[in-house]
Amino acid sequence: MKKAQHADLIMGIFFMLLAAFWFYHASQMRQVELGIGPGGYPQFVSVGLFFLGLILAIQSLVKGFPKWELKIDWKSVLRQAIFFGVTLMYIRLMRYLGFVLLTPFYLFFQCWFFGYRKYLIAAIMSIGLTAGIFVVFRMIFFVMLPAFRLF
Repeated sequence: MKKAQHADLIMGIFFMLLAAFWFYHASQMRQVELGIGPGGYPQFVSVGLFFLGLILAIQSLVKGFPKWELKIDWKSVLRQAIFFGVTLMYIRLMRYLGFVLLTPFYLFFQCWFFGYRKYLIAAIMSIGLTAGIFVVFRMIFFVMLPAFRLF
């Protein structure tokens, strides 16, 4: 329980700082004469994130500030580094392999990485989610997703 309080306090402060950063950058976006403009929705989301982070931090402090113990779980650090590295590689390869080709492999890897061992369901879920996202963004919202290009 004490470790959860540390994590809640740290994450609450992190979310508040992240929300302030997003709010500032969203306020720097181009202003429009009519409507909320491109920064309106990110500002709205960042205000919500700030208040949720504040609530999380306050709840952890109300429970009592636990004694700080610095003990690093290197296995968890390694798993987080692998997760971050694969995600960064996914983002970098998106330019060359495209969303439709790369995303099912990325989602399947993440299912496996987090311990889901029903491989057939994970494969169907990865392909289905990719197809669903593609349909919603390309066919409904008319947002172009990165396409496959070899050269």
